[in-house]
Amino acid sequence: MVLTDRESLLRELRAAIGDALRVVATYDRDGCDPVYVRENVADRVNERADAVHEELVLQGIGREYLEDLFGAGELQYSMHRFEDLTAFHFVAAEHTGLFVSLDSGADVSLASFAGACERHMEDTPSDSMPDPNG
Repeated sequence: MVLTDRESLLRELRAAIGDALRVVATYDRDGCDPVYVRENVADRVNERADAVHEELVLQGIGREYLEDLFGAGELQYSMHRFEDLTAFHFVAAEHTGLFVSLDSGADVSLASFAGACERHMEDTPSDSMPDPNG
């Protein structure tokens, strides 16, 4: 769907983040596909997955607006830090992307973490752009 190698990404994130890794999931227009869900957050994920999915799709749709607003190139990812978790949203295309969350206290290199996620994402053409090959 969005990842080139799910298991490789998961291994890399687990090596860098360890037990602080909470959730790794891909999504598309139709729903979310969990790659990893830490056992103690599974109930929370089940309760909130639909609402989070809807928000991720809306953020993806607003990507072009943010790119125009800031005038700093393509949006790479967004981050939301809460008391309990830090969530990262990597938009692959208008309705597809990668969601990763970790414990807020996790001490990770942002550049290394983001690079690992981006390296494992497929180059997906935007849903809003016509395919030049028909």
